[in-house]
Amino acid sequence: MDYAKLAAKLLEHEAPRSAAFLQGMAAVLRKRIDDTPAISPYAAGTIEDDAYFAGCTRGYNEFRNALVEANGDRNVVIARFQTLVEDRRIA
Repeated sequence: MDYAKLAAKLLEHEAPRSAAFLQGMAAVLRKRIDDTPAISPYAAGTIEDDAYFAGCTRGYNEFRNALVEANGDRNVVIARFQTLVEDRRIA
């Protein structure tokens, strides 16, 4: 799954976010789905590191909220997210 595209899709109707925020959000979505580590590539204490971890928080919240909506069924959440990534409709 393209996690950067998923993060962008989940935020498409909001104000633009920084690249670091999107990286953090994508990293956590990848962590929640593929169980891979989410490690900041930025130096601690920098603005980019703060944005990365803000994105991580948003990613955790998006996954948790989707899980609640799916009555705890992780497979339903993953399928929904996959559908979002694969959406080829022209706006």
